Amino acid sequence: MSALAQEEAVQVGKHANTNLDAGSMIVSLLMVLALIIISAFILKKFKLSTETVSGMKVITSLSLGPKERLVVVEIQQQQVLLGVTAQQITLLKTLDEPMIVEKSASTSMKNSMNSTLLKYLTKQSENNDKK
Repeated sequence: MSALAQEEAVQVGKHANTNLDAGSMIVSLLMVLALIIISAFILKKFKLSTETVSGMKVITSLSLGPKERLVVVEIQQQQVLLGVTAQQITLLKTLDEPMIVEKSASTSMKNSMNSTLLKYLTKQSENNDKK
């Protein structure tokens, strides 16, 4: 009976590839690193939640280019429109009427809000040009 039990015992590493060369290990490591970097980029690009820090909250954000954004931030129940670039952050306007954004906003609502911000920017730049 003990001989039968020894034959049926599982041999650890019996089916492992002992001919695994350094090249395939490096390629596997690079693939895992690439997957991590791509996942981090996707999560950063499509960040869906707003962050709240001690009374400050990002209401909405509109990307204007690779490093330029329009951001509406609420600070102590007052909303401001900020222009954000890689070099600076500029206060564009303090909003008279606060923007109300629901967390379950549909894509069409987000698109209309983005177009409203763009229209406002265009109007502001035309007013500045006239002065």
